[in-house]
Amino acid sequence: GTPRVRTYTDVQKTGSVGRSIDVTSFKDYEELKSAIESMFGLEGLLTHPQSSGWKLVYVDYESDVLLVGDDPWEEFVGSVRSIRILSPTEVQQMSEEG
Repeated sequence: GTPRVRTYTDVQKTGSVGRSIDVTSFKDYEELKSAIESMFGLEGLLTHPQSSGWKLVYVDYESDVLLVGDDPWEEFVGSVRSIRILSPTEVQQMSEEG
């Protein structure tokens, strides 16, 4: 079979120490988001982005920034290079730059 390229993905949040997670060890977005929430002490904020204002985005191999959850899970696992947690403030700044 083809060798697994990389299993670990960096997760970054401004003001926090970055973590590495193995996205292939999760079975869907819900599991991934819950795991990231508990790592960074953000329980409930990433699984309910509408009310919290927090966003989970990722950078793919073309350096595009995309919203976690928009693509089929398998596609995401195959293309994610790093994950970024955006606070409501950062989300606002991004939309203003837009």
